[in-house]
Amino acid sequence: MSTQIYDRNDLIAMLRYQFEIGIDEALLDFPDALASPVKLSELLAPTNTTVDCPEKMLEGPITGSMPEEEIKQGPSKNGQEIDSPDVAARSASPKTADPSNITSLADLRACLEGLDDCPLKYTASNLCFADGNPGARVMVIGEVPGRDEDRMGVPFVGFAGQLLDKMLASISLDRVSTYLTNILPWRPPGNRKPTDEEIAMLTPWLFRHVQLAKPDFILLLGGAAAKLVFGSQDGILKLRGKWRDTDFGDGVLRPTLASLHPAYLLRSPAQKRLAFDDLLMLASRLNLPAADNKSG
Repeated sequence: MSTQIYDRNDLIAMLRYQFEIGIDEALLDFPDALASPVKLSELLAPTNTTVDCPEKMLEGPITGSMPEEEIKQGPSKNGQEIDSPDVAARSASPKTADPSNITSLADLRACLEGLDDCPLKYTASNLCFADGNPGARVMVIGEVPGRDEDRMGVPFVGFAGQLLDKMLASISLDRVSTYLTNILPWRPPGNRKPTDEEIAMLTPWLFRHVQLAKPDFILLLGGAAAKLVFGSQDGILKLRGKWRDTDFGDGVLRPTLASLHPAYLLRSPAQKRLAFDDLLMLASRLNLPAADNKSG
């Protein structure tokens, strides 16, 4: 739990999501704010409708203790109603657009932006496609966008991104000499675990992303990325630290190394030594100098 500041649009988005999944009363962490429960249908009523809750309660920033992984979503797309996230996820079909004929990264991004069959597109704030240099020798693949990535549309930002920058710098790399993406380009609502259907739908897009970027080496960060690419159910502590020649669907075997995600390292700093050992393996393949362990 942490103290956050939310503006009017944030609060309305969270209230609307709760209303759509069946919650019918507003629940706040500061009980004195309301003398009695307020119906969400009233809070979300048109402005010309009389409501019991004063409108000024939703004006300006409000400080309260909210879950770290609160859900933030819009209720519609182009004015059309959409399913709640759980319903939408269950309706996802892995048999959607085929990216195999896309011939450039720019076209891949444009086609993803137009992938209307993916429910995650409607619950995320932004497409989180990639960052860094698409011509780099090293491609870094993380798990799924978090709240900061969703807000900015860039992978590996926030505290985890800052730690990743330090990790890369420890072996003389940066965002100019690497290319960064995630296994999914959209954040699942509330940072929930993506469904098998969502992963199946978007894996061909990830593999085509790798094929078009043509990196010499791939660094997988996190258990979800490693399990997907290696087709394994083992945990990240078993999958990390070993080079594997991996085919991403084009017949080219690319040396691929799994390591610990920086978000995990923020929660378990004692494991940074393992991550640094993995980075040294990458530096050795690239013939790069490595500093002493300065990853955090």
